[in-house]
Amino acid sequence: MTLLKFSAAALALLPVSAFAEDDIVVTASGFEQPRSETGQAISVVDAERLAELQSVSISDALRTLPGIAVAARGPVGSQSSVFIRGGGSSQTLVLIDGVRINDPSSPNAAFDFGALLTGNIGRVEVLRGPNSIIWGSQAIGGVINVQSLTPTEDPVARAGLEYGYADSVRASANLSGTSGIVEGSFGGAFYRTDGISALAGGTEEDGFKNWSANGRLKVNLAENVALDFRGYYNRGTIEYDSPFGAGADALPVSRNRQFVGYVGALFDLADGRLRNRLSYARTDITRIGTDPVVFSFNNFDVKGTIDRFEYHGSFDIADAVTLVFGAEHERTFASTSFEGAPADRARNQVTSGFGQVILRPIKGLTLTGGVRHDDYSDYGGQTTLGGNIAYTPNDGNTVVRATYGEGFRAPTLSEGQPPFGNPNLKPETARNFDIGVEHRFLDGKAQVYATYFNRKSTDLIAFSFTTFQSENIDRVNSEGVELGFALQPTDRLSVQANYTLTNAINRSAGANFGNRLALRPQHAGSLTVDWQTPWRLKLGATLLLSGDSFDNAANTVRLDGYALTHLRAAFPVSDRFELYGRVENVFDTDYVQVAGYNSYRRNAHVGVRATF
Repeated sequence: MTLLKFSAAALALLPVSAFAEDDIVVTASGFEQPRSETGQAISVVDAERLAELQSVSISDALRTLPGIAVAARGPVGSQSSVFIRGGGSSQTLVLIDGVRINDPSSPNAAFDFGALLTGNIGRVEVLRGPNSIIWGSQAIGGVINVQSLTPTEDPVARAGLEYGYADSVRASANLSGTSGIVEGSFGGAFYRTDGISALAGGTEEDGFKNWSANGRLKVNLAENVALDFRGYYNRGTIEYDSPFGAGADALPVSRNRQFVGYVGALFDLADGRLRNRLSYARTDITRIGTDPVVFSFNNFDVKGTIDRFEYHGSFDIADAVTLVFGAEHERTFASTSFEGAPADRARNQVTSGFGQVILRPIKGLTLTGGVRHDDYSDYGGQTTLGGNIAYTPNDGNTVVRATYGEGFRAPTLSEGQPPFGNPNLKPETARNFDIGVEHRFLDGKAQVYATYFNRKSTDLIAFSFTTFQSENIDRVNSEGVELGFALQPTDRLSVQANYTLTNAINRSAGANFGNRLALRPQHAGSLTVDWQTPWRLKLGATLLLSGDSFDNAANTVRLDGYALTHLRAAFPVSDRFELYGRVENVFDTDYVQVAGYNSYRRNAHVGVRATF
């Protein structure tokens, strides 16, 4: 992998994610604020960028961002894990339209990105680093907030249809607009594919079929009072292979359903200086698995629910002082049954409160600090601290950021409750420090950034073969650098690239001390180039680089690094219709993301998009 390491090092000197002059973000404080006023590292992928990349899944788009590694176990729809800055997949909090979607019925509550596709998604916001003060449990590695298309002022109808490799079909439609006091956006999407064999060496294909629906409705009862309704539904059927059953030609099927619903009241007081949000959110997840092989543990019936009540407030005490605060109560339930056995049921609840102060003592300087306390019904309390600094001496052209953040992950119902859990578990905790700078020059046509991060995680939960239950026995240090560059030399040409060095090291006592964490490449990067020709044709290319990694804690199963090249094109045949197409893995690279599992070789897709 000498070539890959050389390419990665060179990439650091090249063009990263391009930024708007000052993106508005919500993951830092839970309320909208300029990105230049937070010391936390945040990237945004909007609907235009998703369309430009022609991404099928959210994880495809995440691969182009700094600090993120993705591991997919087979074709589209297969189990896919996302790791931020070397953190575990269970240490990434995932939100859909602001509602938690992490699965409480899974062993560690990690979110499976396999079925989360880009149909009718309008924005993906990624916060890298802990932010448990605002978001609570699991916000150790970072927070990913996926938002469906929001209402538009004028009526807008969007539709798309795509066909490609493995008899894949992708379709979506969305209608949005405003009428009087009502704003709305509603849509649906469909995807199906014959797929490829999930396990290497298989002869049968593992297909995937997925339906999703999205809806947002806002009713403006008065200038300072509104009702906010959101809903997202996802239903999928995935065929997969089981290394514990019949192997690469196994026939297990998992039928999954995800629903999130949100009802909120927004009201402003004190001439708009006090913004209030009172809400109830529901997450409902069902997974049913069938397998002709008995006792393969692919026959299961699993359910998980989260009911969450929140009050969040933001008060501009003065021009230079904003107070963000809130109270939350959450009830979690899980039911799991394997191979027809009686279901194991567990539940808990947590009540939380937090406060955060945002100070702007002088022009360009923003200081943020906060505290949070969570009181769990089954293991007690957890207090979290954090703070960050952002300073720009020249109206955002240069921004210096520094953050100290704490994060925690509470034991899941499977980990912490009988019959298989350990009620004496403590939460996983992490302390993170990062410092970075970004600079925009050439009249805003070029931008560079660099960020150093260092996170120490303790009391990580792992299965003990001494006590045969989960214990707080693991420690991890994760340290690295994110570098990037964005360049738009002309109105028609843009170049974006990033490089991440991640050293995620096991610091737990035992034989694996000093080893790298599984599936976390030390070197990773991406480069995208997009050019709009004078003849309206749009051309683009993506280069994804991943260095060597390991597939096990002992570091005995090595995965070779790889470089993937994707080419894409789009042609607007009119103001309303656009034809597009892409070739993925142009050089037909044979690569492995997870040991024993297949990845796509060269494949092509074509489609049409319409806007009315």
